[in-house]
Amino acid sequence: MTDGARTTGPNVSAVDAGQPASTVETTFVDDGPTVVSEHWAGAHSVSVGVWVGVGSRDEPDWASGASHFLEHLLFKGTERRSARAIAELVDASGGEMNAATGKEFTAFYARLPADGQDLAVDLLGDVLCDPALRPEDVETERRVILEELNLQEDDPGDVAATLLEEALFPGHALGREVLGTRETVEALDRRSIAAFHDRWYRAPNLVLAAAGAVDHGRLVERVAAAFADRGGGEAPVRTPPDRLPTEGRTLRRPTEAVHVAWGWRSLDRHDPRRRALALGTHVLGGGLSSRLFQAVREDRGLAYSVFAGPHLYGDAGALTVHAATDPDRAGELRRVVETEVAEVAADGITADELEIARRGFEGARLLGLEDSGSRMTRLGNGQSLYGRVEPLEEFVERLRAIRLDEVNAVLAEVLAPDATVAVVGPGA
Repeated sequence: MTDGARTTGPNVSAVDAGQPASTVETTFVDDGPTVVSEHWAGAHSVSVGVWVGVGSRDEPDWASGASHFLEHLLFKGTERRSARAIAELVDASGGEMNAATGKEFTAFYARLPADGQDLAVDLLGDVLCDPALRPEDVETERRVILEELNLQEDDPGDVAATLLEEALFPGHALGREVLGTRETVEALDRRSIAAFHDRWYRAPNLVLAAAGAVDHGRLVERVAAAFADRGGGEAPVRTPPDRLPTEGRTLRRPTEAVHVAWGWRSLDRHDPRRRALALGTHVLGGGLSSRLFQAVREDRGLAYSVFAGPHLYGDAGALTVHAATDPDRAGELRRVVETEVAEVAADGITADELEIARRGFEGARLLGLEDSGSRMTRLGNGQSLYGRVEPLEEFVERLRAIRLDEVNAVLAEVLAPDATVAVVGPGA
């Protein structure tokens, strides 16, 4: 263990018989990243990821898309390694390295064979702490991101989702597209991107999570060395939305299907009712047995897929439903979805439906334990977004304690207001 570090744990957990026992440890490195790991006996891989607690909502309007732009650039090479050298190291191991940008965090991760812990930390530390950010690479990735925006613009489902977010959070950064706009991407320069990196990619915003064949003590030592110069930062200060949602947006396009997205403002991720809402949302549109899937696809063949899901942020949230259908049946689709939603809001779900959802959540969490990448994601999300990793036993205990009346009360509260609706397609 390095000097200036505090460790909690180990906590040994195994939810059900037959699940491999694991040890979760957390170390708070002074002026360095928080390190959380889960050792999984017998694992053949190790997954290591860094959660940076800054995302698209933390960008000024003129720099919209900076987090995503930076995500691209960090893989273009460092002072020590070219982009090709990084790719060859990962490919030669048989592993993978990737990243994702969200509204409130950006995550970078590597999944390698069991002996790859040191390599993963070394690569992540190199790309996050010492990126070259060469002017020519900025121009190359600018073109790549503009093509990414083109691809998104060609996907009417993505367009409907973007329009819905803009209407749910009008005038707020949560309503902006993570990729930014063509105008902001074209305007961002190396200096502003480098300043964004220097300001935010620092200790208060960094969580390193690892799972699989992990040696926690060695991990902390390597992380402390790799991120030694990233202290002294600040966490972003966020302002919650202060405007009500608008009625919605429509966009007429010559597509083969009409894409419809419904949305309601909802709970933030710290609301104790969030688990009850998650179970209720699953019953509404989260699985093959859900109300919407049965009514829309199985009974009427109106759409190939229909799904509902919650979106939880630190100070706000949304619940959304998405589906697409033939233009001639768009009116029927809207009537069926809105009728099912109204019935759930007014009458709630049944005890049998709640039990199916509850057991499904437990099963999905246990299935995720079979993959080091899923375990890493659980650790990173928990520590970065909630400040702790919830033990699996606690997760199951809380899930089983949720009552039917709690689920129905929160569904009524969230779904009772009129939905904000975004429509993209012919005749929209």
